[in-house]
Amino acid sequence: MRPMLATPTATPGVPPSGDEWVHEVKWDGVRALAETVDGGLRIYNRNQADVTVAYPEIVAGAVGLPDGLLFDCEITALDPTTGIPTLQAIAPRIHVSNAKKAAKLAAERPALLVVFDLLREGGADLTGLPLEERRRRLALVDLDRPCWHLSDVFDDAEAITQFTADAGMEGVMSKRRGSRYQPGHRSPDWVKTPHRREVVAVIGGWVPQAGTDNVLGALWVGHATDEATFDADPVLYPLARVGSGLKSKERDALMTVLRGLARDTAPFQPLPEGPEVRRTHWVEPMVCVQIRYLSTSKGGALRQPVLRKLRPDVSPVEASTAPVV
Repeated sequence: MRPMLATPTATPGVPPSGDEWVHEVKWDGVRALAETVDGGLRIYNRNQADVTVAYPEIVAGAVGLPDGLLFDCEITALDPTTGIPTLQAIAPRIHVSNAKKAAKLAAERPALLVVFDLLREGGADLTGLPLEERRRRLALVDLDRPCWHLSDVFDDAEAITQFTADAGMEGVMSKRRGSRYQPGHRSPDWVKTPHRREVVAVIGGWVPQAGTDNVLGALWVGHATDEATFDADPVLYPLARVGSGLKSKERDALMTVLRGLARDTAPFQPLPEGPEVRRTHWVEPMVCVQIRYLSTSKGGALRQPVLRKLRPDVSPVEASTAPVV
C-alpha cells in the first residue's frame, strides 16, 4: 500500500477552516507505513521499500503490539539545537542499511515515529471508514511507547497555524471530516499548509552532481557582507547550499552563465562549511536567485532551501532587501 498524499492549500500560508476540517502539525521528516507482523514491526517508505533496519529504536518500541496493525506515520528526529523535528535531523538515518551503523545512530540521535492514521486493524482494511472512526480506533491502540508519538488533532485552524509558525515547525496538515483514506492518491481531502518563506540571494559557487564534473548539483548562495563596499570588494556571507529546484533546461542555462564567471577563490566570508566545499567551483557573485525556505538557524542559515527562479532584475548588492515575486 502507498500512503495517501495531500494537495497544497488554495491560499499560501492559510489552511482551510470551518467545521468540516480538523488539523494536525505537519511533521517534518520521512513518510512511512509501519506494520505489526509476526510479533515485530516492519517499516516501509512511501515507495514501498522496506527500511526497518534503519530504525531499531522504533522497532524496539513496538514490542507487545498485536499483529495486523498498519499505521500511516512520519519518521522524524529533533534538531539538537532547537529541539524542533526536522528533515535535516533525520536525514543521516534515511539510507542506512547496516544494522550496526543504525544502532550507533539510534543511540546518538533517536528517531521518533509520529503516528496519525490507522489503515488496518486485526488485518482488516479500515481505509473505507471515515477519518473520525479511524482516529477513534487509533486512539485505543497503546502508543505510549519509547520513540513513538500519537499526532494530536485540533479544531482551530488559526491557533494551530500560529503555534506551528511561532515554533518554527514545518506547517499544518488539514483533513476533511468524514473522508476516506485513498492509498497513493493526492486528494483534496488532505490539504498541506507549509510555513515557507522566500528571499533573494546571490550565487557564489556551484557544486557538481555526484559522479560528474560539469552537471549542476547545488549552489552556494549568500548576501553581501558590506553593501557599501560590495562593488569594490564583493564578499558574501553564506546563507545556504541549495540542491533542489529549477528544471533541467533552466539548470543548463544557468551553468552556461556560471562557467563564464569562474574564479579561483571563494567570495564568502566566512567560508561555507561541509564536505561539498572541496568540490565547489567558485564564481563571481553577480547572479541572483530567489530561494524558498522553511526557517533559519540561529546563525541565519536557511533551512530546507529550494531554488525557485532566477532574478536577473536584482543587483547583487540589493539582494537582501529585494522584494520576492
